[in-house]
Amino acid sequence: MSKFQQAIVFGGLLTAAITLNAFAFDLKEVKNGDQPYLDGFNALDKDQSQTLSWAEAQADSGLKHQDFNAFDANKDGSLSYQEYAELKTSAGQEIFKAAMSDSWITTKVKARLLEEEALKSLKISVETHQGDVLISGFVSDVTLKSRAEQLVASVEGVKSVKNAIVVKEG
Repeated sequence: MSKFQQAIVFGGLLTAAITLNAFAFDLKEVKNGDQPYLDGFNALDKDQSQTLSWAEAQADSGLKHQDFNAFDANKDGSLSYQEYAELKTSAGQEIFKAAMSDSWITTKVKARLLEEEALKSLKISVETHQGDVLISGFVSDVTLKSRAEQLVASVEGVKSVKNAIVVKEG
């Protein structure tokens, strides 16, 4: 098994373990009777009706109207605490999944760069945000800079590559 394949397997296992732990944590809180979003819910519930209207929920800047409607299970135009908690848990998991996806892409990119004999000893930094990858560092010639970009662009999940590698002569 190549170093690239080993890194992919390791990264996949790590990502899966972290994701499962995050989901289990939310489920554990609810099973223990904890109400992790209750303070936020109560702060938004200005009329103290024990439900959130869309007008009240809008004060939560991360909440979208389509999500409000999707989690309004009984379609009464408001969210109970339970509906709100489910929405917030789901939103948190989506944010976490996106971050894990970026971490996974970064892992695959670094592994791909390490697999390339001409690049593996170079210090090339990799940053990923929503599938957009920024690579930076120093190389000795333009062909190495170009090769690094080609390799990164070939990694599954990469949407775009910003190549900030600097060619330093001598």
